[in-house]
Amino acid sequence: MIWEIDDHAPEVEGLDAHGRPDPAYAESLGLRAAGRGARVLAAVIEWTVAVLIALPAIIALTPVLAQAVAGQFDPEKFFARGDLVWLIVAAAVSQGLMIAYVVVQLVLHGRKGVTLGKAICGIRSVNVRTLERPGFWRGAVVRYLVAYASFIVPLIGPVLVIMLSPLFDIERRGRGWLDLAAATWFVDVRGGLNPYDQKRMRIARKRVKTPEHEEKAPLPSLATPVHRDAPAEYVPSARLSGGVIGAHRAASGPAVEPAQAPAPGALVSSTPPSLATGAPGPASFAPAPAPAPAPASDPAPAYVAPPAASPMPPVPVAEPVPAAGPVPAAGPVPAAGPVAATPAPADAPAAPVVAPAGVRAILVLDTGERIEVRGTTLFGRSPSAAPGEGEALLVPVVDDTRSVSKTHIAVMPARRGVFVVDRASTNGSAVVRGGAETALPAGHPAELKTGDTVRFGDRSLQVEWV
Repeated sequence: MIWEIDDHAPEVEGLDAHGRPDPAYAESLGLRAAGRGARVLAAVIEWTVAVLIALPAIIALTPVLAQAVAGQFDPEKFFARGDLVWLIVAAAVSQGLMIAYVVVQLVLHGRKGVTLGKAICGIRSVNVRTLERPGFWRGAVVRYLVAYASFIVPLIGPVLVIMLSPLFDIERRGRGWLDLAAATWFVDVRGGLNPYDQKRMRIARKRVKTPEHEEKAPLPSLATPVHRDAPAEYVPSARLSGGVIGAHRAASGPAVEPAQAPAPGALVSSTPPSLATGAPGPASFAPAPAPAPAPASDPAPAYVAPPAASPMPPVPVAEPVPAAGPVPAAGPVPAAGPVAATPAPADAPAAPVVAPAGVRAILVLDTGERIEVRGTTLFGRSPSAAPGEGEALLVPVVDDTRSVSKTHIAVMPARRGVFVVDRASTNGSAVVRGGAETALPAGHPAELKTGDTVRFGDRSLQVEWV
């Protein structure tokens, strides 16, 4: 195994030539900037909760602060008050709750991009460059430090830094001075894509990075050779194929050879050939036709030799018949009269339905298509065999959401059954058995049984027979 070490910095998508975030890229992913009204409402909710937490301390300490401002504060009288213990308890409880509230807000904002007010208003905060979580120190701590520093200038500072600075954003994305310091951007998850939905975000990035191409006609599978000059049509419900992928026939249906009359005295079959083996049924002897009588109006009828005197025509050699006892010798042939065919028994049991020879399993896609597993079978948007894997049946799967990888799963027969392997897909695979879903680790085979369902991306297939 060869290990590759990438010593380069991770590539950041969505940056322009100057290394700045491109608003058009975020818009193409489906991200929408949070509205100004929603942001103000979220801030009002958070500040209201903070005031409610500090309300006990405010009520208890407001008279003391008023006396201190008026110059009437007497320390001896203050410490001699009978409710001093309750004042200390109210202040301590409010201070402890306030610290816990601020810490929880910082942690949630740094790791999940959400706070109490943002969660209520459907807003998430992301790093403006990577469109991922903003980070604890810069995305949360620096932002709150700048916000609290704005209170150094009473009233004017908070109004200018928090409320009016988003109006000066030249990119018109609603980013104020707090967002510039913390490198954050607020998005609306109700009207656009949620950047913390990793699966949908990954699919959106792939769609933008790899634009859709025109649909091309699927190439014929290597396991199903088709003459290039003879147009063929895939018929899932064809009688000869049983609705299995890989069966082709002409649009006009299978050609039917015209029936030929048996030669006189030849061995013919009284039952049609078997569809499974193609062997003829039990043989019977075809009598020679009787000579036609001469017309009565002919005055000089031609001489016709009697049947007994005419030589027996040579009997052609018949094809070998399956061993079912010796064929009795032919007796004298009557002059006229048809030979009655032996009727088949009415109560003959039906033959058991078995899979064609060489088929290890039959899989049914969620679109109804049936696939015979004779060897390694690859499923994906554009599957291809890995080097050294040999020939494999390639089954392209249509997936508009691009949740299925190019080569997503492989179904491989083994000596004791059939196994499925996840080929290091982006969105993973799982086996559903008896209502319980088990994720498939990449590269580890899992045995399949009849009735199992394999989920790969947003598509699935069911094991009909193993």
